[in-house]
Amino acid sequence: MAKRALLLAVLVASMAVGFGGCSLFQPNVVIDWVNFVRFGGITYLASFDTGRALQPADLGARFAAVRFRLDGNVHDASRQTEDGDAAYLDAGTPVYRVNGYAPTFRLAAHQDGRIVLFEADTNPHAKIGADLLDISGKVQSITVTVDTSGGASVATLADTHLITTLVSLLLSAPVDQSRQSGDSGARYVLTFNLADGTQTSRVYLPDAHEVGRGILVPDAFVSTLAAALAR
Repeated sequence: MAKRALLLAVLVASMAVGFGGCSLFQPNVVIDWVNFVRFGGITYLASFDTGRALQPADLGARFAAVRFRLDGNVHDASRQTEDGDAAYLDAGTPVYRVNGYAPTFRLAAHQDGRIVLFEADTNPHAKIGADLLDISGKVQSITVTVDTSGGASVATLADTHLITTLVSLLLSAPVDQSRQSGDSGARYVLTFNLADGTQTSRVYLPDAHEVGRGILVPDAFVSTLAAALAR
Protein backbone atom coordinates (compact mmCIF):
# COMPACT_ATOMS: atom_id res chain seq x y z
CA MET A 1 0.00 0.00 0.00
CA ALA A 2 2.97 2.27 0.55
CA LYS A 3 3.63 1.76 -3.15
CA ARG A 4 0.11 2.98 -3.94
CA ALA A 5 0.65 6.14 -1.90
CA LEU A 6 4.00 6.80 -3.56
CA LEU A 7 2.63 6.18 -7.03
CA LEU A 8 -0.35 8.41 -6.34
CA ALA A 9 2.00 11.22 -5.33
CA VAL A 10 3.80 10.82 -8.65
CA LEU A 11 0.48 10.92 -10.48
CA VAL A 12 -0.62 14.10 -8.74
CA ALA A 13 2.71 15.73 -9.52
CA SER A 14 2.50 14.58 -13.11
CA MET A 15 -1.00 16.03 -13.56
CA ALA A 16 -0.73 19.21 -11.55
CA VAL A 17 2.87 20.47 -11.53
CA GLY A 18 4.16 22.28 -14.59
CA PHE A 19 7.75 22.96 -15.54
CA GLY A 20 8.09 26.74 -15.36
CA GLY A 21 9.10 28.41 -18.57
CA CYS A 22 8.86 25.25 -20.68
CA SER A 23 6.91 25.13 -23.91
CA LEU A 24 3.72 23.09 -24.25
CA PHE A 25 5.53 20.29 -26.07
CA GLN A 26 8.58 19.13 -24.16
CA PRO A 27 10.22 16.22 -25.99
CA ASN A 28 12.99 15.88 -23.39
CA VAL A 29 10.67 15.59 -20.41
CA VAL A 30 9.98 12.06 -19.19
CA ILE A 31 6.89 11.70 -17.01
CA ASP A 32 6.76 8.71 -14.70
CA TRP A 33 3.05 7.98 -14.98
CA VAL A 34 1.17 5.89 -12.48
CA ASN A 35 -0.60 2.91 -14.06
CA PHE A 36 -4.15 4.28 -14.08
CA VAL A 37 -7.33 4.58 -16.09
CA ARG A 38 -10.07 7.17 -15.79
CA PHE A 39 -13.77 6.82 -16.56
CA GLY A 40 -16.80 8.77 -15.33
CA GLY A 41 -14.55 11.16 -13.44
CA ILE A 42 -13.14 8.29 -11.36
CA THR A 43 -9.40 7.62 -11.38
CA TYR A 44 -8.59 3.93 -10.93
CA LEU A 45 -5.09 2.78 -9.94
CA ALA A 46 -3.62 -0.58 -10.85
CA SER A 47 -3.58 -2.80 -7.76
CA PHE A 48 -0.33 -4.47 -6.73
CA ASP A 49 -1.80 -6.60 -3.94
CA THR A 50 -4.73 -8.49 -5.38
CA GLY A 51 -4.33 -11.63 -3.27
CA ARG A 52 -4.60 -13.90 -6.28
CA ALA A 53 -4.20 -13.33 -9.98
CA LEU A 54 -7.36 -12.44 -11.83
CA GLN A 55 -8.59 -15.03 -14.34
CA PRO A 56 -10.73 -14.64 -17.47
CA ALA A 57 -13.73 -15.89 -15.48
CA ASP A 58 -13.39 -12.84 -13.22
CA LEU A 59 -14.11 -10.49 -16.11
CA GLY A 60 -17.64 -9.28 -16.64
CA ALA A 61 -19.11 -7.27 -19.47
CA ARG A 62 -17.07 -4.74 -21.37
CA PHE A 63 -17.35 -1.43 -19.53
CA ALA A 64 -15.50 1.02 -21.79
CA ALA A 65 -12.46 1.38 -24.02
CA VAL A 66 -9.35 3.49 -23.59
CA ARG A 67 -9.42 6.60 -25.73
CA PHE A 68 -5.91 7.92 -25.22
CA ARG A 69 -2.58 6.61 -23.93
CA LEU A 70 -0.57 9.23 -22.06
CA ASP A 71 2.79 7.48 -21.87
CA GLY A 72 4.81 8.40 -24.94
CA ASN A 73 2.21 10.89 -26.15
CA VAL A 74 2.07 13.56 -23.46
CA HIS A 75 5.12 15.63 -22.56
CA ASP A 76 3.42 18.40 -20.60
CA ALA A 77 3.22 17.58 -16.89
CA SER A 78 0.41 20.11 -16.37
CA ARG A 79 -1.92 18.33 -18.78
CA GLN A 80 -5.12 17.34 -16.93
CA THR A 81 -6.41 13.81 -17.34
CA GLU A 82 -9.74 13.19 -19.05
CA ASP A 83 -12.26 10.35 -19.17
CA GLY A 84 -10.91 7.57 -21.35
CA ASP A 85 -7.28 8.34 -20.53
CA ALA A 86 -4.88 5.60 -19.45
CA ALA A 87 -1.23 5.76 -18.53
CA TYR A 88 0.02 2.62 -20.26
CA LEU A 89 -2.96 1.04 -22.03
CA ASP A 90 -3.18 1.68 -25.75
CA ALA A 91 -6.13 3.50 -27.25
CA GLY A 92 -8.89 1.03 -28.02
CA THR A 93 -7.98 -1.36 -25.19
CA PRO A 94 -11.22 -2.76 -23.74
CA VAL A 95 -11.77 -2.30 -20.01
CA TYR A 96 -14.09 -4.73 -18.24
CA ARG A 97 -16.27 -4.91 -15.18
CA VAL A 98 -15.10 -7.36 -12.51
CA ASN A 99 -17.69 -9.98 -11.61
CA GLY A 100 -19.22 -9.43 -8.19
CA TYR A 101 -18.14 -5.81 -7.84
CA ALA A 102 -19.53 -2.41 -8.74
CA PRO A 103 -17.65 -0.70 -11.60
CA THR A 104 -17.23 2.34 -9.37
CA PHE A 105 -14.87 0.16 -7.29
CA ARG A 106 -13.14 -2.27 -9.64
CA LEU A 107 -12.34 -2.55 -13.33
CA ALA A 108 -9.86 -4.76 -15.17
CA ALA A 109 -7.97 -4.89 -18.45
CA HIS A 110 -5.46 -7.07 -20.27
CA GLN A 111 -1.96 -5.65 -20.04
CA ASP A 112 1.41 -7.24 -20.80
CA GLY A 113 -0.03 -10.74 -20.99
CA ARG A 114 -2.00 -10.66 -17.75
CA ILE A 115 -5.22 -9.26 -16.34
CA VAL A 116 -4.59 -6.10 -14.33
CA LEU A 117 -7.03 -5.03 -11.62
CA PHE A 118 -7.77 -1.32 -11.32
CA GLU A 119 -9.38 0.02 -8.13
CA ALA A 120 -11.02 3.38 -7.58
CA ASP A 121 -8.79 5.89 -5.85
CA THR A 122 -10.27 9.31 -6.59
CA ASN A 123 -14.01 9.62 -7.05
CA PRO A 124 -15.47 13.15 -6.99
CA HIS A 125 -18.95 11.65 -6.53
CA ALA A 126 -18.08 9.61 -3.41
CA LYS A 127 -20.00 10.64 -0.31
CA ILE A 128 -19.48 7.62 1.96
CA GLY A 129 -17.02 4.76 2.14
CA ALA A 130 -19.33 2.42 0.26
CA ASP A 131 -19.00 4.67 -2.79
CA LEU A 132 -15.28 3.79 -2.92
CA LEU A 133 -15.25 0.22 -1.57
CA ASP A 134 -17.81 -2.38 -2.68
CA ILE A 135 -16.94 -4.94 0.00
CA SER A 136 -20.11 -5.24 2.09
CA GLY A 137 -20.72 -8.90 2.97
CA LYS A 138 -17.53 -9.96 1.16
CA VAL A 139 -14.82 -9.60 3.83
CA GLN A 140 -13.64 -12.82 5.48
CA SER A 141 -10.77 -11.34 7.47
CA ILE A 142 -8.74 -8.17 7.88
CA THR A 143 -4.95 -8.25 8.07
CA VAL A 144 -3.37 -5.28 9.83
CA THR A 145 0.19 -4.43 8.81
CA VAL A 146 2.58 -1.69 9.86
CA ASP A 147 2.97 0.66 6.88
CA THR A 148 6.73 0.46 6.46
CA SER A 149 9.02 -1.04 3.85
CA GLY A 150 9.26 -4.14 6.05
CA GLY A 151 5.51 -4.42 6.38
CA ALA A 152 5.43 -6.37 9.65
CA SER A 153 2.02 -7.97 10.22
CA VAL A 154 0.32 -6.93 13.45
CA ALA A 155 -2.69 -9.23 13.39
CA THR A 156 -5.28 -10.94 11.23
CA LEU A 157 -8.83 -10.42 12.46
CA ALA A 158 -11.36 -13.07 11.55
CA ASP A 159 -14.16 -12.82 14.11
CA THR A 160 -17.39 -12.51 12.11
CA HIS A 161 -19.07 -9.99 14.42
CA LEU A 162 -15.93 -7.86 14.59
CA ILE A 163 -15.51 -7.89 10.80
CA THR A 164 -19.16 -6.95 10.26
CA THR A 165 -18.89 -4.08 12.74
CA LEU A 166 -15.68 -2.63 11.31
CA VAL A 167 -16.80 -2.93 7.68
CA SER A 168 -20.18 -1.35 8.45
CA LEU A 169 -18.53 1.60 10.22
CA LEU A 170 -16.07 2.00 7.35
CA LEU A 171 -18.62 1.89 4.55
CA SER A 172 -21.00 4.35 6.25
CA ALA A 173 -18.24 6.86 7.08
CA PRO A 174 -18.15 10.18 5.19
CA VAL A 175 -15.58 10.83 2.47
CA ASP A 176 -13.43 13.94 2.03
CA GLN A 177 -10.74 13.39 -0.58
CA SER A 178 -9.56 17.00 -0.46
CA ARG A 179 -8.26 16.55 3.08
CA GLN A 180 -4.51 16.52 3.71
CA SER A 181 -3.78 14.30 6.70
CA GLY A 182 0.01 14.66 6.74
CA ASP A 183 2.59 12.05 7.66
CA SER A 184 2.56 12.29 11.46
CA GLY A 185 1.32 9.51 13.70
CA ALA A 186 1.05 5.77 13.27
CA ARG A 187 0.42 4.31 9.82
CA TYR A 188 -1.00 0.89 9.12
CA VAL A 189 -2.29 -1.01 6.12
CA LEU A 190 -5.66 -2.71 6.34
CA THR A 191 -5.92 -5.61 3.92
CA PHE A 192 -9.47 -6.81 3.40
CA ASN A 193 -9.34 -10.49 2.44
CA LEU A 194 -12.42 -11.16 0.32
CA ALA A 195 -14.54 -14.25 -0.19
CA ASP A 196 -13.44 -14.75 -3.81
CA GLY A 197 -9.77 -14.98 -2.82
CA THR A 198 -8.86 -11.46 -3.86
CA GLN A 199 -7.97 -8.67 -1.49
CA THR A 200 -7.94 -4.90 -1.35
CA SER A 201 -5.66 -2.79 0.84
CA ARG A 202 -5.93 0.72 2.24
CA VAL A 203 -3.66 2.87 4.39
CA TYR A 204 -5.07 3.51 7.86
CA LEU A 205 -4.14 6.60 9.92
CA PRO A 206 -5.69 6.15 13.38
CA ASP A 207 -4.66 9.60 14.65
CA ALA A 208 -6.36 11.23 11.66
CA HIS A 209 -9.32 8.83 11.77
CA GLU A 210 -8.77 8.15 8.07
CA VAL A 211 -8.79 5.10 5.84
CA GLY A 212 -7.34 5.92 2.44
CA ARG A 213 -8.31 7.58 0.43
CA GLY A 214 -10.30 10.15 2.39
CA ILE A 215 -12.70 7.87 4.32
CA LEU A 216 -13.12 9.58 7.70
CA VAL A 217 -13.92 6.77 10.12
CA PRO A 218 -15.68 7.51 13.43
CA ASP A 219 -14.33 7.08 16.96
CA ALA A 220 -16.13 3.74 17.18
CA PHE A 221 -14.06 2.33 14.30
CA VAL A 222 -10.77 3.50 15.82
CA SER A 223 -11.57 2.24 19.32
CA THR A 224 -13.02 -1.09 18.14
CA LEU A 225 -9.99 -1.83 15.99
CA ALA A 226 -7.58 -0.74 18.74
CA ALA A 227 -9.29 -3.01 21.26
CA ALA A 228 -9.17 -5.94 18.84
CA LEU A 229 -5.46 -5.42 18.22
CA ALA A 230 -4.78 -5.12 21.95
CA ARG A 231 -6.28 -8.58 22.46
